[in-house]
Amino acid sequence: MNTQILEKLGFTKGEIKVYFSLLELGDVSSGLIIKKSGIAGSKVYEILDKLKEKGLVSETIKDRTKHFRANSPKRILEFIKNKERDLKEEKIEFIKILPELISKYKLKLKNQEVRVYEGYRGIKTFYEEMADSLTNKDEYLGFAFPEEAVKNKFVIHLFDRYHEKRARTGGKSKILVSPKDILNKQRLAKPLHKLYEFRITKSPFPAGISIFKDIVATFSWGNPPRLFAIKCKENADEYKRFFYELWKKTEKYY
Repeated sequence: MNTQILEKLGFTKGEIKVYFSLLELGDVSSGLIIKKSGIAGSKVYEILDKLKEKGLVSETIKDRTKHFRANSPKRILEFIKNKERDLKEEKIEFIKILPELISKYKLKLKNQEVRVYEGYRGIKTFYEEMADSLTNKDEYLGFAFPEEAVKNKFVIHLFDRYHEKRARTGGKSKILVSPKDILNKQRLAKPLHKLYEFRITKSPFPAGISIFKDIVATFSWGNPPRLFAIKCKENADEYKRFFYELWKKTEKYY
């Protein structure tokens, strides 16, 4: 017999086995139920109690021994009706708190944003927006750009302008570089700006990712290049945690 419908109604496999065993055995003690159902003795009484709560099992005492019998399967229909009634009541209660939940959801959504900047002009816009919002309490964390970006004069010029403004505002910057990244190492070994530190790590990391305030920016150097900026505090905090796990395993290079 297919018992999946009973599982969908919320009955456990153990409850189903015990109830079906009682349907076949009639009025019996727990020992026979254990033998028939294959359920461990330590679990049978717990299951029987749950079935009694659902109105599917009755208990009697015979010769100082507990006996159990299955009640009519029609009681399952009553169980379903009770669930329907409870569900309607729960729906009414839920509707009462729904406006507050929606308000919280919208507030959270307001603090999350995904933007795509396309082409060099788009990437320039992103850096200008970041530079305009800089304060001396801000920190810029970066996983070094891939080689194709470091070779690009536009990107380097943009990078320099941003860090010049960052240094003037007093914001700090930390960059992680791969030991194989010769171009980045040569460039960063003689930084032009203050409050700037980079370290070399042998650990693998995602290239071309910047973390600033609650924003994580991911660069895709295709044709045209794109920048995907996700504003989400929880996401940014995870990236910052990962960054500093690598950072503290390295030594200061410059």
